[in-house]
Amino acid sequence: MRIRVRELDRPLAGFCKTEANPSPAESQAIAGLIDMVGGSALFGEHLLLPEEQERCYRAVCDLRRLIGDTGQIIGDDAVSHDTLLAMRAACRRYVDAAEAWDRQAGRRHAMPSYRFYQLLGAFRDVMGIYLWRLADIHDLDVDGRVAAFFPAAHD
Repeated sequence: MRIRVRELDRPLAGFCKTEANPSPAESQAIAGLIDMVGGSALFGEHLLLPEEQERCYRAVCDLRRLIGDTGQIIGDDAVSHDTLLAMRAACRRYVDAAEAWDRQAGRRHAMPSYRFYQLLGAFRDVMGIYLWRLADIHDLDVDGRVAAFFPAAHD
């Protein structure tokens, strides 16, 4: 699936159209981030099983580090800085929720399947919005698995 973000017919609620002019280096770093996120197990084409909770937990932690590294590369004054911070916060919320469940259950990665899928689905939806926003800011074409999580992909 290929989505050209600028061709979407309506803006996403809560996000206004930006006329930002990011640097080519920032756009390249963001394109790399989107590609790496698309290659993550979290956005895979196969259904993740509840037994793969640990794998997802580690993938979210790795993604959080990757987003932080990208933020350091592009700097605090970059157009994408606030979106990257929000993405890191989404990763932290996932990790916090998974750890809270582990404490409640008394063992690691013991979330019931319905809760695991709720948490993973919410995380994918939120990250899809942020990735869509980054692609919009940088006028990027997005191919692959991650494009299915863009808000317009469900219309």
